[in-house]
Formats: sequence, C-alpha cells, structure tokens
Amino acid sequence: MSHHPDWLVHNLAGEPIHIGKVSPKTDDLYALDTTNPGAQEYLHSTYRTLVKDWGTHLIKMDFMDSSAVEGVHYRPNTTALEALRTGLEIIRQTVGDDVVLDKDGSFMLTPVGLVNAGRIGQDTGHTFASTHDAATGVAARYYMNRNFYVSDPDAFTVSKQVIPDRGWHGNKIPLTLDEAEASIALAAVSGGMFEIGDDLPALGASPERLALVKNVDLLDMTRLSRAAVPLDLMTYRPEDMQPSVFLLKESPRQQILIVFNWTEEARSHTLGLDTLGLKASGSYTATDVLRGGAAPMDSRTLALTLPPHSVRMLKLIDTSVPDTAPVFDAHAPAAGLAGALLELHAVAASVDAPVLDYHWEFGDGVSAGGAEVSHAYTQPGQYIVTVTATGLNGRTAGNTLAISITGTVPTVYDPAGKERYHGAQ
Repeated sequence: MSHHPDWLVHNLAGEPIHIGKVSPKTDDLYALDTTNPGAQEYLHSTYRTLVKDWGTHLIKMDFMDSSAVEGVHYRPNTTALEALRTGLEIIRQTVGDDVVLDKDGSFMLTPVGLVNAGRIGQDTGHTFASTHDAATGVAARYYMNRNFYVSDPDAFTVSKQVIPDRGWHGNKIPLTLDEAEASIALAAVSGGMFEIGDDLPALGASPERLALVKNVDLLDMTRLSRAAVPLDLMTYRPEDMQPSVFLLKESPRQQILIVFNWTEEARSHTLGLDTLGLKASGSYTATDVLRGGAAPMDSRTLALTLPPHSVRMLKLIDTSVPDTAPVFDAHAPAAGLAGALLELHAVAASVDAPVLDYHWEFGDGVSAGGAEVSHAYTQPGQYIVTVTATGLNGRTAGNTLAISITGTVPTVYDPAGKERYHGAQ
C-alpha cells in the first residue's frame, strides 16, 4: 500500500479500496489490480520464488472472494471477476502445470481450468457447528468434484483439541466422539481432498479417534475420489435443516450410505432400499463403517436412530454380485537406454472395478507407487516390471511388462562432456 498504491484497485476518487482485515489486530487489506503491469510482475516474482526457489508444490490461495472487488482498474472496463481470472492466469503460467493450486474462498466458476482443487464449503473447525455449516456447501456442490476441480471441503477435525484463542471457529469444549465422526465423514463424502486439521500429539493420545483417520473404508472413499450424492438435496425434512442422507456407489456390489443428524434431538430414519436406488433383486448386508458390526436390516428396509450431532455410515454389499478384482491397463516403453528416464503409467479399465492404488516393481530392486511413475535403469538387460493394482476391500490384480535396456552409464570422468548446472531460469 505505502510503496505501490498504484498497483491496487481504486475507487472513482482515485483512492485504494479498503477490503478489510484478516483479524481486528492485523494490517489493512487492499485488492491487487492484476491488470497493472507492475502488479503483474509482482505476482510473477512472488510465485516464481515460491516454486522455483523454495520448492513449493501446493499453494492454497485464501481470501480470493475479498480480492475480487469492483473498482477502477489499470485496464479500463475490467470487472472484478475478469481481474481475478487474469491474476490466476498469471499465477498458473508462472508455477507451471506440476504445482497444485487450490482456490480457497473464491467464486466457483471463475477459476475453472486454472486450479486443481477448490473449496466448496465454509471453513471447518473444532466444533460441530462448523461441520454443520460446511455441510451445506458440500451437499449442494457435490457435482463439481472432478468436473470443475477436486473438491476441497476444508480440514476435518477429530481430536479432543480445544482452541480457546480462536473464538470464531475455535472451541472451549472438546468434540464428542459422535461429533468427531461427523467431521471426518463429511470430508469423505466430498470425494475430494482429505486434510486433517488436528494437533497430532493431541490426536495420538486418543486411540479411538486416531482409529478414525486410519479407517480403511474412509480412506478407500477418498482414494476412489467420487463425491457421494445427497439423496435429499431438495427434499430434506424441515427439522433436519439441510441434506442429511448421502449415497456413494463404489461398485455394482458395494455402496456406502451416510446419514447425518444435524439437530439437537435424536432423529430416526426408515430407508427403503428402493428409495436408495438399489436393485430389487439384490441380496444386501449392512455393516457399520465407523463402529463395526452388522446394522439392523430386514429384507428391504434400514431403520436408523441417531443421537444428536452424529452420523451413521453403513457399507451395503449386494452378495448376489461377485466380488471382483480391479481391472486396469499398464503401459511402458518396450526398450530404453541405461541412465535414461522412462515414463510408465497405468489406468483403470472399468468404473465397476475401480483401482484405488498402484504399486510398481521395476525388476531391479526399485519400487514406486502411483498411476504415473518414472524410472531409470543403471545396467543393460531384460527387465520384467510388475504392476499391482489394489481395489475395494483390499482386492488386488497384477500385470507384467517387459523392458529391454541397452547401453551403459559412463563412469569415466569427462569434464568436457558434462553440462554445467545453471540454476532455475
């Protein structure tokens, strides 16, 4: 503000527009005019330092809605949303495609195509009220996940940690176990980013809460990366205050049903399998994802009673459908040179037999994980690459690829043949 007031968005009187404070005791905030050449160079320099010099790989950009303020810009007749997208284009061009950009607190459509992830709800915190408030956005924007960007529901919190110096989303009373389950369940429902917001030593002191972040079914939901569909998005009961019933179809055999109680009283639900879109000819079993054990169920109906501030998560399995292993294709070059980097990748071949993770053994004692990997062999020879895909409930499938490596990696010291490192450009 004091050094370059001309880089800021102005009002008609030529004064920089004050957009608020982060908190009452912090410095004043102003909106950067992303159409100003000086401001553009500042953006470029800042993000280049973050990525090229500091090695940052994930950038979460907050207060974006506050910076999108209507006013007078260097480029005439520029709207606030045009200026916001202009700034994002500069940032993306600067950091490249390998850096994850997460839009935080922004209009939903403006960043599409420029960011990898995007906030879809309000800030979460160490209170049930913050989980309740965030759930509205998660339910209403479920369709955005993997269509606009990876959904970011903000961090879940499950520990007994209290934050007395943060009145807005802090708390004085620890989350109950029911409330902790609701927080992590909401994050899994979004199908997107899965971020823990707890003080880890505080979490480690509570084995039953630590078990929540290790829950295999919850982790599989996030690895699957599909948003659960709110079944009562437009039909929820007034006493529930907002959508409460979600269903995630993981495969033709398996579904996850998630039911929240957002209220201060016990709530009951009677859910017919037909209302959940499950086939009439199926033979279903139900198990409790969070607490373990079988859930009460007759042939076609689930009856649930939830205490206040709680969630139930049920795994529904149609035992008439075979439990199949994941189906995938793996690809690698048939030949390569010793010392040269080779690119290998795998892709799921069926949405009905999803892959949650890949593990690669390159045949030379080296391994790696992920759908896309790279590897350089140091010796010539014939190598067999083994790829193992893991699907739902730990089911695995394997594939092998043959690679012929020729040539050698020179070990003779040859200064003239070496390229000097010049640093990041």
